[in-house]
Amino acid sequence: MSIAFSMAWQTLSLHFKQTYEGGYRFLDKCGEFMLAASDKMNFIPGDAKPTGAKMEIPEHGVNLACDVNTLALSQELPSGDDKYFVNVCSGSVELALSFFKPQGIIKNGFALKAYWPFATLQELFAATLKLAGEQQNEVGKIVGMVPEHKKIDYSFVSGSKEFHLVLQPVTFEHNRLTRQNIGAQVNKVEKNRIDRRNTFAERINKSFIVSHALMLELDLMENEPPADASLEKSFADIRQKSEQLKKFVGL
Repeated sequence: MSIAFSMAWQTLSLHFKQTYEGGYRFLDKCGEFMLAASDKMNFIPGDAKPTGAKMEIPEHGVNLACDVNTLALSQELPSGDDKYFVNVCSGSVELALSFFKPQGIIKNGFALKAYWPFATLQELFAATLKLAGEQQNEVGKIVGMVPEHKKIDYSFVSGSKEFHLVLQPVTFEHNRLTRQNIGAQVNKVEKNRIDRRNTFAERINKSFIVSHALMLELDLMENEPPADASLEKSFADIRQKSEQLKKFVGL
């Protein structure tokens, strides 16, 4: 049974992950990478340890983490189009490859999460039972129980690519972010960090008022991507799949 949901879907988060082989120069070049990311891409440095580094662009909900094996980025509740996130990913990859010079890229992948809000948990559960046929009714007869809700989990492969889809009901227990207060002795660097985090918190607290939702989670990963692989094309691929699936949930 197909259900047209596309008009109310909203993006919850975007994700990117690149896995390296032989990225050991991270141990020597992490500091230089962080300085370049701060200077060129407006990242704020966070933790920096031999085991990994973390950075953020708080006003846009962007977080970055990297270590010897992995570069990972995410953006929570993006406000604009996808180009900003893709550009941040491309710029971060360029810097990481320049400083860490890994022996090779094992995997490239984008993921995204989108949600369809529901007013009540009962309405949400009822909607999930209309997805992907009604086999749960037959199972209910066997076990002598009534189906309450349903989770869909599919995995697909095509050549070097893997695609994972999850569709499930979720409840957001906390949907407000706490604003940080600026103390009297805070230096200008920390004040800038707090101001930028508060900018994000204010936007989210005004726009994200959701308790229950149907969550669509998509993950598209390519193993051993070619050297000239385009991140723009990779993201366009998962975005196209997401738009198609939003229009026809329950394949």
